[in-house]
Amino acid sequence: MTQSELADRVLLNQYKLSRIESGEMSCPEETQQMLAVELGVTSDYLFRPPPSPIETHSPLFRARSRVTQRDKYATHAWANLINEEYSRLSARNNAIPSRLTPAPGADPADAAHRTRLALGFNEDEPLPYLVLAAERVGVRVLGLPFHVPTIDAFCAWHEQTPVVAIMNGVSADRVRFTVAHELGHLILHEVGQSGKRVEDEADVFAAELLTPRHALLPTLPRQPNLSNLTMVKTQWGVSIKALVRRCRELGVIDADRALSLYKQMSKKGWNRKEPGFVPPEKPRGLRKLAELSYGAGPNVERMAADAGWSEALTVDVLRQHATASELPRRPQDAGPPTASAENVIYLSDRPARGTSERAERPSARQV
Repeated sequence: MTQSELADRVLLNQYKLSRIESGEMSCPEETQQMLAVELGVTSDYLFRPPPSPIETHSPLFRARSRVTQRDKYATHAWANLINEEYSRLSARNNAIPSRLTPAPGADPADAAHRTRLALGFNEDEPLPYLVLAAERVGVRVLGLPFHVPTIDAFCAWHEQTPVVAIMNGVSADRVRFTVAHELGHLILHEVGQSGKRVEDEADVFAAELLTPRHALLPTLPRQPNLSNLTMVKTQWGVSIKALVRRCRELGVIDADRALSLYKQMSKKGWNRKEPGFVPPEKPRGLRKLAELSYGAGPNVERMAADAGWSEALTVDVLRQHATASELPRRPQDAGPPTASAENVIYLSDRPARGTSERAERPSARQV
């Protein structure tokens, strides 16, 4: 909402609301209650001293197109709101300290290789997950219950803590690339740096982190097309568009072939939604801290009361953060199959008709 839109909702003119917000005019109790309802917080929350905002650390945006100032303000407001609660919960529990090592000016590809190892992965495997791995090295990843078509995510340093904020409604393949891109900014660039060179370096970092050159090349088809690149997408967890660009960078295809593939994707409507499955990823940290403070669930009523949020807002924020059952796993950690699995067919070991029956109970064979 703009200030004018909020003023209309609480039956004030914008001038009076501006004076209330700046502290030049007292706020009547009835107006306090109306503001609290519209903003999804308690009346007491509105009078709390604000914590250090993350916008003082010059966040860097990864956007699909030009970002309006209004979208920036709205995104900052959501990130500050959730970061404040993350900080409060961290103070009550032992949050993971940051082990992300900035290396301004480093070669992006070399930095990506070192980051892979720091995240706990070797240099040859497709990353089974990225968001959780980033959190494990102390990156504060925030899921915002807010969608802006022009913004996927942004990063910042809040005091000594690296922060990545992810918008709601971003596709799984774009989440992976955008988080990798923001990690590139946090590692390679000083606060306040911007421009095409900075964005290009973050893209190189992200591409090498997700699809290392030496490991990706043997898996690429000799003659890439949209069909076989869809299969590569499911293996490496990156978008088809990113793979086309990667094929061009590695010399597998030339510029004309890349342009042709881009045009085919656009004609099929794949610029908005591609085929091919990439497991969705959500940040886990905030919900985990809430569970440590308020029990499994967690207890929304108690959390909302302490945060100064409405219960509806609390639920919206928690939904952007993974439950234990939503956490991704490495393939070897998947454990034994269960009877409820929808993508597993069980075949009995019972002998064919006419042969002797086994004495023991038939076992299940997974295919």
